[in-house]
Amino acid sequence: MKLYGKNWKRDELAAFVPDIAKVAGIRQLAETDGPASGARLIQIDSGAGLRIELLPDRCCDIGQVWCNDVPFGWAGPIGMSGTDTIGDNTTLSGLMSTCGFDHIRQPDTDEGRAYPLHGRMARMPARITACASIWDGDDCTFRVVAEATQFVLGLATVRLDREIDVPLGGRSLTLTDRVTVLSGSLPLMAMYHINFGFPLAGPGSRLTLAGKDVPDALSPDGVRTRPSGAGPVQVVLLGDGEAPPRYTLDYDGDTLPCLQTLRNATDGTNLFCIEPATHDKQPRAALREAGLLEPSGRGATRVFRLHMTFDPGGQPVGRV
Repeated sequence: MKLYGKNWKRDELAAFVPDIAKVAGIRQLAETDGPASGARLIQIDSGAGLRIELLPDRCCDIGQVWCNDVPFGWAGPIGMSGTDTIGDNTTLSGLMSTCGFDHIRQPDTDEGRAYPLHGRMARMPARITACASIWDGDDCTFRVVAEATQFVLGLATVRLDREIDVPLGGRSLTLTDRVTVLSGSLPLMAMYHINFGFPLAGPGSRLTLAGKDVPDALSPDGVRTRPSGAGPVQVVLLGDGEAPPRYTLDYDGDTLPCLQTLRNATDGTNLFCIEPATHDKQPRAALREAGLLEPSGRGATRVFRLHMTFDPGGQPVGRV
């Protein structure tokens, strides 16, 4: 691993720091004031300038992320929400909000059943089953494992098993979701609402998909969808200015075939979102009539994986 500008073997590092938690690792905390008072918080410090907040009371979604003190996530007007104040768009505050797994996008009614904004999972508190430093030879990974369940009487029970890995000495994060139908049946839908504000979102910011510019993504305001493309997909958001910060997202276009973007440059909002999704932006009835809402029964499982890399800009990036 590379740490503080030097490559280390595990036994070499142990001679100076026998407990890696002294310089990097995982802390479990709680908010004590404001709208998020009482909410659980998990903080991961990679030891390479990357600091990540996880939100167990929001299915272990990703809160703010800093790399060399550069913020990457969008902070909503009231900031993070506690369990008593989660609702509507408050779950968008932070870097990533999970949408699904019963519904995505705007509220809708189909076949007499009402579906809430972005589905129910983001409002489900998670049970944290592991927070650990995992060594593999000379490499160490900080791992958080969480489990959350959504239940709708007469529809289905869905469990999310989430694993988040951050390498010691790195500037990246890998999120792996295993979504399983425990009872009933429903069409499994997913969208990962990845949210950026200052300084990543600005008038001169650029978005690329598979190495090609997406010129209409950040201007004008609005929501746009496009195919992700098959197989491995890479999306890059480059901030404004000289040597700007950069965010890179890698995912599988076969599991998340639609890429949606949202831009709201209103004064005081300045929000830009990258949103890989399982379904195009259409009403549920239209998707169902097109045969795109096939139910998944008990035991059905889908796996989604996102790899994120954070570059604060203005300097070389170490191990990712």
